[in-house]
Amino acid sequence: MQLRNALFDFDGTLANTLPLTVHAMQILFKKYDGRTIDHDGIVSMFGPPEEGMIAKNLENKAAIPEATELYFEVYEKEHERFVEKNAEIFNLLHLLKKQGMKIGLITGKARRSYIISEEKLGFKGVFDSVITGDDVAVPKPDPEGIKRTLEKFNADLNASIYVGDANGDTLAGKAAGIHTAAVQWLEVSQSNRFPANPEFYWTKVSQFVDLLKNND
Repeated sequence: MQLRNALFDFDGTLANTLPLTVHAMQILFKKYDGRTIDHDGIVSMFGPPEEGMIAKNLENKAAIPEATELYFEVYEKEHERFVEKNAEIFNLLHLLKKQGMKIGLITGKARRSYIISEEKLGFKGVFDSVITGDDVAVPKPDPEGIKRTLEKFNADLNASIYVGDANGDTLAGKAAGIHTAAVQWLEVSQSNRFPANPEFYWTKVSQFVDLLKNND
C-alpha cells in the first residue's frame, strides 16, 4: 500500500485536548445549570462544535452567549496545564512531510478553539488543509469534511487514510472510501470500542511509523 495523503482527527488523536474540553464544559454547566456532568456525559454531547454543544445542551438558554465565552476563556487559560506537547506526534507529522505526503486535518472542534490549540502546541503551518466543525454542514460520522479535503488534494482514494480515536472517525473514513485507522495512542480516547472495524488499530505512534517504512 502506498499512502500519499494522511488525514487526521484532532482531539484524542494528535493532541490530548479531551480532558481540557471536558473540564471547561463541566465548569459552565455547573455555573449556569447547576448540573454536575461526568466525563462520559460531556463526551456523549460531542458531534457539533463547542458552540453547538452548549446551545443544544445548556438548559439555561438565556445564558448561552455568556456560557460560550466562558468556555473559550477557560479553554485558553487552562490549555498549558491540561495539554502537553507530544514529541512522537510532531516526529510523525515531520516524517509524513518528509515523505512528500499531503496532511489534512478534519476535526469537529470549533475553529476558535482549534486556533488556540494550534498556536499553543506549535501546529501552525503543519497541515495542508484544516476543516473544523464550523466548516461543515453535518458533523462526523458524515464524510463531508474528509471528502472536501480529498477533493482539495486531488487524492487517489486508495492512497489516502483517515486516522482518528473515535468510532465515528472510522465510519466517516469508510464512507469516504479511504483506508481507516483507529488509534488509542494518547492518554484519553473518545471511543473504547470500534465496531466500525477500522483497517488498522494502533496503540502506539510507532505502529504508524512502521507502516510508513513499507510505504511503497
